[in-house]
Amino acid sequence: MRHFSSLFLLVAAVFAADDTVPTHLKVKASFTRLDKDGKSEVYAEPTVITVDGKQTTIRVGSAEEGVVFTVTPKVNKDGTLTLESVTESREAPPATASTANAAETSQSPRPKGKLPFFHGVLTKDKLFSIEDSTGKRQWAPLGRRIDGWTLRSYDEKREALTLSRLGQSVELVLHKAVILETPASLVAISRANTTVTVKPGAKTLIGGANGRTISLEAEILDVTK
Repeated sequence: MRHFSSLFLLVAAVFAADDTVPTHLKVKASFTRLDKDGKSEVYAEPTVITVDGKQTTIRVGSAEEGVVFTVTPKVNKDGTLTLESVTESREAPPATASTANAAETSQSPRPKGKLPFFHGVLTKDKLFSIEDSTGKRQWAPLGRRIDGWTLRSYDEKREALTLSRLGQSVELVLHKAVILETPASLVAISRANTTVTVKPGAKTLIGGANGRTISLEAEILDVTK
């Protein structure tokens, strides 16, 4: 009987040790675009609850025109949060689009505060094609500051450029556009990977496309109350 009681207590202790509550986080994303007057407007503000290290997906819009946003929040030992995100933007081209209109769109200023855009790299010369907030492209070396962001390092294998500003670190992946044919239309798909380290509750602006931006913030939830 005594042996049985000891075994029961041992099994209970094992289950109690494994019954740890994972760290829960609330992630809020604000999607902004330009209205017909060229002013920024928030058109979606979804909030999701997830746990430390678990990937969650936010979809805004339709399969033909919209954004699929995936974020994986991770809690660091110093209390900061690392947010790894992938933004997939889909946009169907207009029925009639002239070359002049396309040129005008590509030269239009991007929203103030948006991250620089990473278009290309000359690996041998260590130069990077960067588009600033005014829509101007330039070849810049590491150490150059653009829109307040300093080009810090480049991972050639992942084609990832790291920028920093005021203690904040952002990783930009080389922008690539893919055209996929669907039964209804041609859909332009662009993908961008971003890694940001921030304090809980602090807002950070990550890259978007086609005049759109995404503001992201996350906080740790106390689920023990």
